[in-house]
Amino acid sequence: MEQEKKVKLLVYATEDERTRIKMAAAKLHMSMSQLMLDSVLEQVGSIETLESKGGDRA
Repeated sequence: MEQEKKVKLLVYATEDERTRIKMAAAKLHMSMSQLMLDSVLEQVGSIETLESKGGDRA
């Protein structure tokens, strides 16, 4: 079985932004990292869907 490497997501955010992210994550019973990863993957999925439909936004 292949072991998966995990890499930390680094976010450059102000202290206020970090607090907002932390509070939102807590409301969903998630870590900040998990919330950020889920959010990024959701955006990636949206972009991939647009690309598969022939939309080129880049």
